Amino acid sequence: ALARLVEVDTLFVDKTGTLTSGRLRCTAVEAVASELSVDALAARASSLAAWSTHPLSRALQAARDGDGSVWHEVGETPGHGIEALDAEGRRWRLGSTAWAGAAADVGADATQALLSCGGRPMGVFSFGEDVRQDAAAAIAALQADGVTVHLLSGDAPARVEALAGRLGLDSARGGLSPEGKLAHVRSAQQSRHVVAMVGDGINDAPVLAQADVSIAMGEGAQVARTQADGVLLSNRLSDIAKARALARRTLGVIRQNLAWAAGYNLLCIPLALGGALPPWAAGLGMATSSLVVVLNSLRLAR
Repeated sequence: ALARLVEVDTLFVDKTGTLTSGRLRCTAVEAVASELSVDALAARASSLAAWSTHPLSRALQAARDGDGSVWHEVGETPGHGIEALDAEGRRWRLGSTAWAGAAADVGADATQALLSCGGRPMGVFSFGEDVRQDAAAAIAALQADGVTVHLLSGDAPARVEALAGRLGLDSARGGLSPEGKLAHVRSAQQSRHVVAMVGDGINDAPVLAQADVSIAMGEGAQVARTQADGVLLSNRLSDIAKARALARRTLGVIRQNLAWAAGYNLLCIPLALGGALPPWAAGLGMATSSLVVVLNSLRLAR
């Protein structure tokens, strides 16, 4: 992965939790049906969200305590949402508006989720999120290093394109399922690009596994970190450019060490075989050669 990181010319990034902090805030709750009040909707959604680690679910739990609902047959569909049966056997869904049951008209700067019961919309939740402070600088540094940076997200296209324009990304695609993201990565690889992917969620796992080099955010889901070649423990995107620079230096030092070792052996082995180099001198030379390699490698720690 170290050598491939240097060769990467195309980087795909996720939006929520990668370019943004992932610390979403529930900014508004709108009741679509009359059965539940706004407060009851928030409590019901929080109860169902407790079964998921998605950033939207965490935001709902932070905004309101659950109502103690008992759920059965809980299942999560990556890239879409979570669903379960309540005590009366009714199926509730919490997730993307199209998957959960309907679409609502919100601004390009908002992220939304829908709570539905039996396919009937019950309430819409709007969220706000902050872009990572180093995102724009990190993208600019990678682009200056010859890497094109593209945004792949399951969020609404309008919101995705707005963020891409703000950060200066080369392209952006919204409304993608995990399979859609995977198709974009494979297409780039078929065009002979060396592809890296940065993501944080469960729905990013297939794409991380497909990419030539994969990087997971330290705050991301365990399955994403498991599939990745590396993890950004600092959660700073700027560390990707630093990692590329360190990889170049590391490969350079490896080549220097190999060249030194090969040169030493080519010179000293014939001398030792011919008797021109006494055993004690050969042993001292070997120790000195190893010391040179170690000292040269220690330069990477600076």
